[in-house]
Amino acid sequence: MKKFEGFLLACDMDGTLLDNDRNISSANLRALHHFTDEGGLFSLATGRAFAAVTDYLDALPVNAPYSLLNGSLIMDAKHRPLHCAGMPGQSVALIDEVLARFPQVGCEVFLPERILVCRMSPETDHHMRVLHLDYTCVSSGELPDPAEWCQVNFTGTPSVIASVRAHLAPMSDTFSAVATMPTFCEVTRAGIGKGTALRQIAADCGIPRARVCAAGDSDNDLSMLDWAAIGFVPANATPDILLHADVCIRDNDHDAIAQVIDYLEQYANA
Repeated sequence: MKKFEGFLLACDMDGTLLDNDRNISSANLRALHHFTDEGGLFSLATGRAFAAVTDYLDALPVNAPYSLLNGSLIMDAKHRPLHCAGMPGQSVALIDEVLARFPQVGCEVFLPERILVCRMSPETDHHMRVLHLDYTCVSSGELPDPAEWCQVNFTGTPSVIASVRAHLAPMSDTFSAVATMPTFCEVTRAGIGKGTALRQIAADCGIPRARVCAAGDSDNDLSMLDWAAIGFVPANATPDILLHADVCIRDNDHDAIAQVIDYLEQYANA
């Protein structure tokens, strides 16, 4: 039996696997290839859309289903859509309400294989350009059935987005809102997150919870950190996220995931 056989590791990208220049260190890559060569299952768990991870997939040894868009979309190891959570029927009305109430806010709608922009803001323009994302501008009346959506992202200045999140708070029975950065308010169906995606992936792979590990640094990682048997949090995370760590690791600029694999090696040998 190989050393890491029966282990599943789900890893956040920005702030965890990627350094602050959005690169993967050679030490992290070597460690992940060692992990999978020794039978481990490696999965991504990111808030990014598929188009924003394709530049990394050729280098990474992803050999298990992985989650995008904060757990609302699961792709199989061959990069095909496997599970899409969909959005509630009220989602178009929510977009109309938020855009009317906050005229400076942008709106992005993510489907499994395309991105629709209902209103451009400077923050959405920056998001699309920096990650080289293709998109189509539409009105809310041109949007497809919300059952086909994965996520809505409202964008704006940090102060305005804080107000958007406060506006959405009473709707938590219907919508879940998280932020991977202060200029984003990422909205999925209530109850959907990286934790629910990780449970689904573990079930699909036949891996018991006791053998599931996760690494992440942001509030959208909390559900998977809390569900995993071992939750790894890098030193660059904020103090409130570090409170959820089973194991604190080096910051994302100093080969954090290589340290995760070192820890799991000792754990497997114990």
